[in-house]
Amino acid sequence: MLTIAINEPELGFVELIRVALSEETHANRERAIKNVKHEAVAARLDLLAGEGGSGWATNPDNAKFVQWSIRTQAERRESAYEFSQTARRYEEKTERRLNIAEHIGKLIWLSIMDNKFEGVQTEIGILQQVREAAKYHSVSGARDIDTLRKVWATYKGVAHLGMAIDFVEENPKQQANLLHIAEQYRQTLSQNCPKGTSKPYVAAADQIYFVYLSSLKGPRFRDRGPLRRSLSRIHSL
Repeated sequence: MLTIAINEPELGFVELIRVALSEETHANRERAIKNVKHEAVAARLDLLAGEGGSGWATNPDNAKFVQWSIRTQAERRESAYEFSQTARRYEEKTERRLNIAEHIGKLIWLSIMDNKFEGVQTEIGILQQVREAAKYHSVSGARDIDTLRKVWATYKGVAHLGMAIDFVEENPKQQANLLHIAEQYRQTLSQNCPKGTSKPYVAAADQIYFVYLSSLKGPRFRDRGPLRRSLSRIHSL
């Protein structure tokens, strides 16, 4: 199981982390998430420069921090370019596939909660239900059972984060901990099996585990800052 640590400032970029998950392999996802983390640092530097004015960089107390920011500037620039390619693939192709996989994950979760434990690839299973609904509502990309099998196989290990993002957005009054909700979904999918089988819906080894990192190393920032600025910068590359 791949473990990804997310600190408090990076939680403000969780939508971009979800975009990173649209890459088709764990290796590429890990790289894309690393690029998001660089984007979080870049946004914090912009915020600091804006609030601190022109004098913050010449303040002796900030000398080590300024040196660090200069030393890592090229790496952040390269990461921003790399993530712009991920974002383009997301908009052109992978967003729909990730959306479909998250919908499949939700249907599996509901089946577990209702104690039905329906199969996924059986004749009347979850994928067939998604296919029939897609045909009825004329939704492209989900009307072919082989495509659905491929989509679920590709994204079943990461669908739980998007499921959690949707839950938090749909239930704002609950003030739920997003990573806690994602972990609940992850465990539910990996600890339950379709009826009559001993194989879980999603093997834990295929999943990404998102863990909250409360202690920060290196420069700290006071708040998350605007996400839109980061998106604008990415799309301008």
